[in-house]
Amino acid sequence: MNRTVKQGIDNCYMVHKHEHPGYEENRCAGLRTLKGDGEPCETCKNCKLYYAFGKDD
Repeated sequence: MNRTVKQGIDNCYMVHKHEHPGYEENRCAGLRTLKGDGEPCETCKNCKLYYAFGKDD
């Protein structure tokens, strides 16, 4: 994993406010709704560190 990406995820304000979401495809897995079983929150979906950023749904 790129050290800059890891540092960016570890320093994310959402990580400090809630919890660390973990990593997926060498990117942030994103904080999920419904206690981890739902879709990623909108803040994470719009983040460039999120693993699915820019992918078509």
